[in-house]
Amino acid sequence: YGAIEFYQACRKAGIKPIIGCELYMARRSRKEKERQDREAHHLVLLAEDISGYRNLIKIVTAAHLEGFWYKPRADFELLDRHREGLIALTACKQGAVAECILQGDEAGAEAYVGKLVEIFGRDNVYLELMDHGLPGQAEIVEAKLRLAARLGLSTVATNDVHYISREDAEVHDVLLCIQTSATLSAPNRLRFEVPEFYLKSREEMLEAFAVAPEAVAATADVADRCNVEIELGKLMLPHFDVPEGYDLDSFLREQCERALPGRYPDAGPEVRKRLEYELKVIQDAGYSGYFLIVADFIREAKKRGMLVGPGRGSATGSIVSYLLGISEIDPLRYGLLFERMLNPERVSPPDIDLDFPDDRRDEIIEYVREKYGRDRVAQVCTFNTLGARAAVRDVGRVLGMDASLVNRLAGLIGSAKTIQEAIETVPELADLRDGDPVVARCLEMASKLEGIARHVSVHAAAVVIADAPLTEYVPLRGERDGTITTQYAMDAVVAVGLVKMDFLGLRTLQIIQRTCDMVRERYGVEINPLEIPLDDPPTYELLSRGDTMAVFQFESDGMRELLRKLQPDRIEHLIACVALFRPGPMRYADVFCAGRHGAPVCYPHPKLEPILRETYGVILYQEQVMQAASELAGFSMPQAEKIMRAMSKKQSAEMERMKPLFIEGCMAKGISQKVAEDIYARMESFAGYGFNKSHSAAYAMVAYWTAYLKAHYPAELLAAQLTAEMDKLESVAKYVSDAWHMGLEVEHPSVNTSEVEFTVEGRGIRIGLGAVKSLGRHTAEAIVRERRGGPYSSLWDFCRRLAGPEVPKNAVKTLIEAGTMDELGERAALLAALDAAYADGQKYQADRALGARSLFESEAAHEPSLPQVPPMADAEKACLEREYLGVAIRHNPLLKYREKASKCTTASVAELSALAPGTPVVVHGEVRRFEPRQSQRGNEWLQFQLCDLSGCTRVVVFPGNMDKCVEAVLPGEVIVVEGKVRRELSESEDSLGTPRAEVEALRAVPLAAARPVSDKKREATAKGKERWQQAQKMKSTANNHVLRVHIEMDAEASDKSLMQSLRELLLCYPGPQPVVLHFLGPAGKKRSVCLGNGYRVTWVDELVIALSRLRGVLQTWEEREASASGRPLRAARA
Repeated sequence: YGAIEFYQACRKAGIKPIIGCELYMARRSRKEKERQDREAHHLVLLAEDISGYRNLIKIVTAAHLEGFWYKPRADFELLDRHREGLIALTACKQGAVAECILQGDEAGAEAYVGKLVEIFGRDNVYLELMDHGLPGQAEIVEAKLRLAARLGLSTVATNDVHYISREDAEVHDVLLCIQTSATLSAPNRLRFEVPEFYLKSREEMLEAFAVAPEAVAATADVADRCNVEIELGKLMLPHFDVPEGYDLDSFLREQCERALPGRYPDAGPEVRKRLEYELKVIQDAGYSGYFLIVADFIREAKKRGMLVGPGRGSATGSIVSYLLGISEIDPLRYGLLFERMLNPERVSPPDIDLDFPDDRRDEIIEYVREKYGRDRVAQVCTFNTLGARAAVRDVGRVLGMDASLVNRLAGLIGSAKTIQEAIETVPELADLRDGDPVVARCLEMASKLEGIARHVSVHAAAVVIADAPLTEYVPLRGERDGTITTQYAMDAVVAVGLVKMDFLGLRTLQIIQRTCDMVRERYGVEINPLEIPLDDPPTYELLSRGDTMAVFQFESDGMRELLRKLQPDRIEHLIACVALFRPGPMRYADVFCAGRHGAPVCYPHPKLEPILRETYGVILYQEQVMQAASELAGFSMPQAEKIMRAMSKKQSAEMERMKPLFIEGCMAKGISQKVAEDIYARMESFAGYGFNKSHSAAYAMVAYWTAYLKAHYPAELLAAQLTAEMDKLESVAKYVSDAWHMGLEVEHPSVNTSEVEFTVEGRGIRIGLGAVKSLGRHTAEAIVRERRGGPYSSLWDFCRRLAGPEVPKNAVKTLIEAGTMDELGERAALLAALDAAYADGQKYQADRALGARSLFESEAAHEPSLPQVPPMADAEKACLEREYLGVAIRHNPLLKYREKASKCTTASVAELSALAPGTPVVVHGEVRRFEPRQSQRGNEWLQFQLCDLSGCTRVVVFPGNMDKCVEAVLPGEVIVVEGKVRRELSESEDSLGTPRAEVEALRAVPLAAARPVSDKKREATAKGKERWQQAQKMKSTANNHVLRVHIEMDAEASDKSLMQSLRELLLCYPGPQPVVLHFLGPAGKKRSVCLGNGYRVTWVDELVIALSRLRGVLQTWEEREASASGRPLRAARA
């Protein structure tokens, strides 16, 4: 698996890499797969040269694809077929030779070695000696020495290396516990008996093998013999057929020229110049075939009626891609740069990502297999590694630490990439480590384990295509579903020269296609997404309202808030939104929005205005960094791409090398050194998170398509979205709520009217039977198929027609409880009759199978009446609907009491996001996710989800208010909550600027008992909205070069009231800058606390003034970004 990375690392460090593998050898044939074949022996094979390396690839591949039985297994037949260039070592205690010796069967050991000698030759077989101090190993060593002398074979001394140094034995033990879900204290867990499985020195090995020093010396002999040279970096393109008279270059040109009039009817010199430039770069690099291959996939997909994505990644910046139909975004119109994809001065394999509907992705991969050969196409594996937070959680569990402490540590690590980074940036974490040896041990061990590969899986998109059988280049493995993948991960397959492409399954394309199909069927209107007008007012109105549920990339609360602020009216605004809504750029979102609404825009230099005009002075795209380097410093575009790449990847050495070149270039164009240095510093800062505009443009286009469809065909789009998400109850509830919000009716599922999927009826949506939890698509299809013979007239009729394996009795019970049979009778009565009706149906089916029913079909008219039982209560029906559908449709109390709720509340759940922290508010909704909790002091409190027709929010009830809320807050009840707005940062919004709004409940009553709210309460909520709007406007004047905000406080005055006031004030100004509190105590003693991401602020004068008015705040100051000299700047504010 890691051979190429190992090879590259060794070469870089000046160490000879020895490529080998410890095989599992089948006791019989690798193709024998019975109970007795579960156990396998170990055998080590080393590659002596490139032929041995390739044979090793073939052996390992066959072991996985042909011999897998609990483990991948080889056998002697396989070794004999691929024996050239290999050296065999008899392995460890689990080897066949050692096993025979321990069983007293030296003759068996000799026979096994004889087979190896017969296959590989006497000079290529070594008896491997190991001694970790384990029972039986000394006996094995002695016997192997005797065997070697008797057979005239060499021995070699080795040590099993599972960790680098002896000190790592404990960490390895912890890893074993993680892998086996055990704790260190578990008595019978898997463990290594001795701490000897590390990389020993020559002296340690000589001491361990004093009886056979020649075996230690033999390691150098083996190493000298192993000289594998793997050719890396040379692209091996598969063969692509071109018509007679063409080569790859001329055919690529012909294809582009043919498409030119359609794409550019009035093609001017700019188009022709760009095309000639790109063709020359592509041809010089030898990549013409690559583009033709990709264009062929796309053409085939479109021929099959698939909606292919308009582009993805840097390929969208190529006019050749645009002409070939690989992308649908005009790079000239949107200012996209070809060098982002291919740089003639830094030639690397092109990387074109392709989006297909997720339900048809496999169809295209199968086409590729058929075209290029099944042995030449495979998907790529990926390694799932242990992240920092996961490592802490796993190690904490293994050490038996308190779960709450472990969760606290993981929470403090937050989004830090490593544990060490978190310790350096989060003072509280460092304090916990320094003050608690258990915490210190946990963090130390976790830091050694983070990044380790946990397991292997299939990469979501990557596919490789070779010019020869893949086993000439990479080993393969098989997945349980039959998928063949490489054993090398993505970087390694590219390194060995294979063509790698990303075939991504994008569910949104499937949704768009289904929507267009429904529109055509219902209205006879053909919609081609590529022909949707990009200046459609209703679409921009919908986006500006933030009504973007089911709109690609624009669904999150934060993005919807950004759209409301921005009020987009052109596609370029959407391109910017995709790039803005990420950690880093979001700190400039308010500057961008202010510029869009007419605020003055400042440019660091007039020459930057044409480059930054569309983003209102904000460097948002990587392409803008490149353009700035070209325009200001005279860099060529290839040079500019290099500086952008160095900045975005934080390659400090390359950045330092390029800096004087940039400054000299600026000065040569009349820009002062100081201004040039300032611009370079800004470029460094922005490029670290600058987004690929090509990718942003492609995603913005897909977002616009879905927004257009929602604006004009909301029922069809939401029906398609619901179908795509119908296996997720929460998603169904979310989109059903959005349908109600859009004024659409949502009809209950019915065995007589529903299809398997969601459909449109009038201006409403009918829920599909496939959305009923636990029913299953197969059963739903059987019900719809049988209904073609006529509607179901009764429960008896239904059971007589369907009782059997496809529709078991439990499925009928589910259908009744979910309300899909309400038209056939009352639910309680149907449930009471189910046993008899289903038994009747089974008998009916059995009789018909015997041919007996034909004489008695008239008996169907004589069905028993439903039993007289008390009807099911509406509350129970609603509960069952939520259980099976995710949301109550027919018996939804929110719909029933909609009018009363409007009189008893001051805001909807959706409107909470526009209210300042601390705003008094009255909301209503249905109680979900009811979670009673207990504080560290033992006091009870609770949290729950409150959902109205506009959405859901979290509500917390603290101990002091439990008595005023607890009686009303019951799961499934519709209540009115009076409280105040809180803002907390959710994991999904981490570092994106605006914490989510939730409610701290002060009082709760059932909606039925609620009274209309007073005008005074409505005014209080309205004032909170004004405060929030004012704070957001102020953010446009923020100083975005502030790194951190520091607040010094009087420790003695910092009581609960002050901290609550401080909390609410900080949350009124959410933004990018972290806050550090310094508590000044007696005798000048100071304690500092770095607040979490939820309390990051936008540092504006209004916040400074408000802080100065808080009792107990002594002073504030800001820590600014580094100056040109690299030193942080500090500015104090009293």
